[in-house]
Order: sequence, then C-alpha cells, then structure tokens
Amino acid sequence: MLRALIAAVRRHGHSVSSGRDDVAVLLLHGLTGTPVDMHYMRDALVADGYNVSVPLLPGRGTRPSDMFGLCWEDWMSSALAAYDDLARDHENVVVGGLSAGATMSLDIALRRKPSAVVLCATALGMGNPIAYLAPYVWRVIKEVPSPASDLVDLNAGAKCYDPAPVRAVAELLHGIGLVRRRLGEIRCPALVAHAVSDRLVPVRYAHELAARLGGPVTTLFLEGTGHAITVDARRRDLAEASIAFLREAIAAPQRAA
Repeated sequence: MLRALIAAVRRHGHSVSSGRDDVAVLLLHGLTGTPVDMHYMRDALVADGYNVSVPLLPGRGTRPSDMFGLCWEDWMSSALAAYDDLARDHENVVVGGLSAGATMSLDIALRRKPSAVVLCATALGMGNPIAYLAPYVWRVIKEVPSPASDLVDLNAGAKCYDPAPVRAVAELLHGIGLVRRRLGEIRCPALVAHAVSDRLVPVRYAHELAARLGGPVTTLFLEGTGHAITVDARRRDLAEASIAFLREAIAAPQRAA
C-alpha cells in the first residue's frame, strides 16, 4: 500500500487535498542539530498543504556549553509547548523527528494524543557502547569529539555540535529509558524509517521499535543513506513516503486502549 501511495505522490505531485488545514505537523531535529535537519521534509509537507512547525530546541544552534545545564524535561517542555500551540488551532497534530527528535516524538505521544508519528532513525539505543558511560561521567567529562559522520551525500549540509556535550548523551539515554518500556501504549499510526547501514543507531533498534509499538506501523528501510536520513541521499524518498503515509494515516482510527 505504501508503495502505491508513494507512486501516486510522484505521479500527481504535491497537490493539496481537502482537510489539510486541520492538520499540523511538529518536526523535531536531532540531538545536537538544528531545524536544518528537517528542512527538506518540512518543505515537502508544506508543499502538500500541511502546516509545519520546526522549533529550535533549547541549547542548540549556539555552542555546546549551552547544553550543559539542560535536562530531558527542559527539551520536552519546549517540544510540548510547540505541540500545544499547534493543537489549539488544528484538530489533528502529527509529530515527527530525527534520531533524538524521534525519541522525543515518542515521549510526546505518551503525554499527548497525536494523530500519527513519523519516526526517522529513532534513537532507541546507541551503536557505540562507550556512549552508555555518559550518565556516570558527564559531571567530570563535559565534551567529547562528535562521532564520525556516515553521510553518503557529503553536500547534505547537516551541522551538529562538535565536540558533543556528554550530558546531552546522558539525557538522551534517560529519555530512551522513559519511552522504551512504554512503547506498547503508543497506539496512533506510526511510520518507522531507518537506514539499513546506520552506524550511530543500528537498524536492529528500528525493528524492535516497529515490533513493540501498540498501533499500526508502516516501515521504511533505506539503502544508500547514513543515519541522518532526513538530509542524506534518500531524503526525497523519505519525504514522499512520509506524505503517502500521512495521506492514509490521518483517516485511520487509533486502536482502542
């Protein structure tokens, strides 16, 4: 079904259908990134008639040290405020994100009632086992070199903090712990998209996520791209799949609790 819907998007373009004004989309960027992480998807969704918000999360877009004093709830407070702003004016709100932004989207889905979630390279675990030391050392070790990029498209333009704030990694691990044990409570339609060769968050975590969510799940596993699938070489395919997914998902009823 998803392939047929994607084909329809490519055949007819990003035409605006009735009811789009009642739908808003909140997109959340990655752990130490900026809204640039989501600009391609944002533009595609806007072209298809959606109202889209891509806030800059606290401590980002300035310098790594600005994240030293921030915790998971600081990030979530900002994201929830953005969600609530959209919910005041729109009957349906979709939440999506990249990596840590997708993890935050899961937490929003547990605290609010989004119509759907778009989960891109969701950080449900870490590929580097050393990252799991962060909760124990962040008070002493403030920064570490950012992991090597696995971008395929070297002109993608995604910018993240380097060095990376260790506390931010610790807080992400805290957030993962909060959502991971409650995935079955999330019953809205979900798109789980992931790079097959993702080095930062191995694809096994996407398979786990898809298996444990409590609602209908559509999966998209992409070859030829790195972790940052919203900006890398397969970004167009991801955007088209997201549009196709939303065209079907918004009308789909959520499973009863």
